[in-house]
Amino acid sequence: MRTRQWISARLYQGIGLALVLAFSGAWIARTQAKIEATIFAYDGKDFVRTTTTLMTEKGESAVNTKLEHDTPAYKALIKKHSYVGDVTVFGRKYQANYAPLTADDGRLTGALFVAVAE
Repeated sequence: MRTRQWISARLYQGIGLALVLAFSGAWIARTQAKIEATIFAYDGKDFVRTTTTLMTEKGESAVNTKLEHDTPAYKALIKKHSYVGDVTVFGRKYQANYAPLTADDGRLTGALFVAVAE
């Protein structure tokens, strides 16, 4: 059984962010796949990939693409909750972790994504 946990990060005055991602050592040891990561900005409606290692089906950078509204991850993030589970992004299946980013005043400002391809 694998154990993984997100601890939400806060964005401080647009300068930096902190991400703490804890995976059990056994899960990391079994996983030899590349880890994908994304930082999303939230504009009040959409989570937009501002920085990412993901590529689209066409082999282009996924920067400036949006998280689809009908996904469980989107539904969790707009409630300021993390989402952990299997997802399909750009036609590829991942074991993924999403965590919301909030400002000091509690306002949702973005999200973080880390995943391993299945």
